[in-house]
Amino acid sequence: MDGDAVAESLALYAARHGDPAPAVYARLFARHPEAEALFLLDTGGHVRGQMLAVALEALLDGGERLAGLIGIERLNHANIGVPEALFDGFYALLMQTVRESLGPDWTPAMESGWRARLDALGLPA
Repeated sequence: MDGDAVAESLALYAARHGDPAPAVYARLFARHPEAEALFLLDTGGHVRGQMLAVALEALLDGGERLAGLIGIERLNHANIGVPEALFDGFYALLMQTVRESLGPDWTPAMESGWRARLDALGLPA
């Protein structure tokens, strides 16, 4: 099942690397250095951690219960200057981080599960 493959990939990541936030945000800031300024006051990483937790909750929910949250957060982020493409691309960036960290343990089921999940949320893979 697709959702199980997504959860499995995240559990495997967590078992190997712990919290994905440092790797995810390092990748985000490497690709979009301008985004780092949005977190200037988040010196302890609490905002990043909370944002990632909400993103993971929406992802694991399968888009059914929290799909509306994505739209609301897209607007909230636009109000602080985050371009829609940057916001939407965050999930693909998360998928890439997990995929690369798992290497050969990333399965075709994980790939299709993530793609189906992002599609259910109306996000690019």
